[in-house]
This record gives sequence, C-alpha cells and structure tokens, in this order.
Amino acid sequence: MSSPASDRPQATGPSNNPGRNAGRRSGPRILLWVVILLTLALMVWMSVFTAQRNPYLSDTRRNIISRSYFIEQCKTKFDEFAATVGKSQNATFDTAYDPISLVSGAVANPQTPGWVLSSNVTVSRAGLGSQSVPFACQSDDKGVVSLVQGQQPQGQPQQP
Repeated sequence: MSSPASDRPQATGPSNNPGRNAGRRSGPRILLWVVILLTLALMVWMSVFTAQRNPYLSDTRRNIISRSYFIEQCKTKFDEFAATVGKSQNATFDTAYDPISLVSGAVANPQTPGWVLSSNVTVSRAGLGSQSVPFACQSDDKGVVSLVQGQQPQGQPQQP
C-alpha cells in the first residue's frame, strides 16, 4: 500500500523547482534596478543643474528681498499706477509683461543694497489697441519697492 503523497504525479515545468529558474529571472531584475538607479541619479543631477542656473537666484543678505519678490512687487506697483491713471480717465488698462525681459532687467543695484529694474510693459485699452511703455522701479536698503517715473533708477546706466 502506498502513501497518498506517493500516488500523486510529480509536477514538471517551470514552477517545480524555483531555485533552478532563479538565474533566468535575475538578469531582468538587475537590469530594472540599474535603470531605476540611473534614473534617480539623472533626476538628482538635473535638480542640482537647474538650481545652480536659477534666474531668480538672489543674494537676499545684500539686497534685503529676493529677486522674484522684487519683480512681483514691481508688477503690482505698475498695475496700481495703471489703475489710478485709468480711473482718472474713466478707462480700464490691461497690462502684459514679458517674463524674460523682467528677469533679465532686474539686477542688483551696484551702488546700494537693493534691486533695480528697467523693462517694458504692454498696456492696452479696450477699443484703442496696445502700446509698449517703458517702466522702471527700484528697492531701497529697507526692501521697499517703488516706481521710478521719468528717469532711470539709481545705478542703472542711461540707454541711448
């Protein structure tokens, strides 16, 4: 009389001996880990690369406020100015800024702590079209941002 375990037929195939197939599956698994590690290394390198070349990078110890905050404050000040002028003329002005011009135009003031910005803004009024208008602003050594009208900001060379 045989035991019930010996009466069962022996299974054959890939699932029969997991140790035998381990060598066949380890190649793709190792390749997957290599791809994951290379992807991770690439993402770290890209983060470091872009952080070093950040156009909004600023020396807040010297200039009191960050470059991006300064640019946003300049835009807000000019928008308030345009709203005031529009209110006096019973009109609404729309403003459009060129981001590349804003970032490249905002530089550290070489004479005093702070930032200076000279750029153009496109001002439009319904029914009258649009016009490019120069504007300038600067921040002082306390971080207060103000528009500079009718003249170049301090420390900015005159353009011909």
